[in-house]
Amino acid sequence: MLKKINLQMLSVLSAVIIATVIICICAISCSGGKLDFKNTYYFVCYKMTDNAVSAGSISQSVSNYGGAGYILQRGENYYITFSCYYSDDEAKAVCENLKDRNMECSVLKVETGDYRLPVNTSQNNDQLYLGNLNTMHSLSSLAYECANGLDTGEFSQNKAKQILGSVTDTLNGLLKANPSNCFTESIQSVIEDCKRLGGGYLLSKNMRYIQISIVDKIINAKLN
Repeated sequence: MLKKINLQMLSVLSAVIIATVIICICAISCSGGKLDFKNTYYFVCYKMTDNAVSAGSISQSVSNYGGAGYILQRGENYYITFSCYYSDDEAKAVCENLKDRNMECSVLKVETGDYRLPVNTSQNNDQLYLGNLNTMHSLSSLAYECANGLDTGEFSQNKAKQILGSVTDTLNGLLKANPSNCFTESIQSVIEDCKRLGGGYLLSKNMRYIQISIVDKIINAKLN
């Protein structure tokens, strides 16, 4: 179920992301007081609960099983995630595989769309925020590919650590470009996740946790 990874392509992608911390994308536009950033994410969730304490306990169980265990909050509900994908078919296939192993799970689909801008937002901030969203999406994809590489054995610890270092370096670059705005806290949070999970032996579930942490910041971004 996991895709084969072209190591050379992944290395190039990593280098490009580092070299272009803030980039403008033609696929994304800014008009009428909003940013149009359309992406769809599919979370394979072990369980959903409306209790934060219960979510924490379930998260540890999912992590012990080999899943990310990241707690994604949507409204009043807490979704304990196993993994995240960029296609419906892949997410459903993984979910069915887990069900075959008696794991209670479902797929949560989250679409991004219009990000509302305050009326006093400058054009420079518009471009900065667009760059932030696109760069974070690219980093989530990089973390996802790294997790797959660790799962299939195509990535050594050294290679995985190198990619995690690239992700962290790029996030630090974003933080310098966003020292005091609506992205500052979320970028700092992901950097802390990278430091906490990258200190020892790196597992695929660690990279999936980082991937989902980044996606969480994308789908919950509140621009001001």
